Amino acid sequence: YEIGVRLVGSEMCIRDRLCRGDTMEAKIISIEEANRMLPLLKGIVGDIMMKWKAIIEKRAELECIEKGGRGFEAGLDLLDRENDLRDLKHQLNSLIDKINSYIREVEALGCFVEEFKRGVVNFPSLYNGRKVFLCWQPGDLSVGYWHELDETFNDRVAIRDLSEFLCHNPVHE
Repeated sequence: YEIGVRLVGSEMCIRDRLCRGDTMEAKIISIEEANRMLPLLKGIVGDIMMKWKAIIEKRAELECIEKGGRGFEAGLDLLDRENDLRDLKHQLNSLIDKINSYIREVEALGCFVEEFKRGVVNFPSLYNGRKVFLCWQPGDLSVGYWHELDETFNDRVAIRDLSEFLCHNPVHE
């Protein structure tokens, strides 16, 4: 079953626009600004992670019913199975709508969620005059890492010198 609603604001879409140097409207965010956003982001990201987990569980349940794994073994007739499928699809689309609204909230702040499962958030910033991402995940007390635009959270580097961030205008390539 293909979910009828697509998740908005994919990380790759935003990353591609930043890498191309589009005049996107990508806000450049300082470490201090990013840290001030964390109390709000913690709640939103927590909701995203919870909804994402529910989406994964509902999709697994849906696949099980579609393959006849649950419905027929439990003695459900065809009508009950179809009702279960319809209800699950509705629940899944509702969860996706909700997660999309959370994604829009995060993007309205000028940052975005790189990974739903871990709740990783990227903040467009400048490091020695070039565009990079500051990054944070739930459990981090503050924004303390960054990575290049073409890298992921797994490639992050600890911020060692705050003066290297937002000290120059972006370098145009």
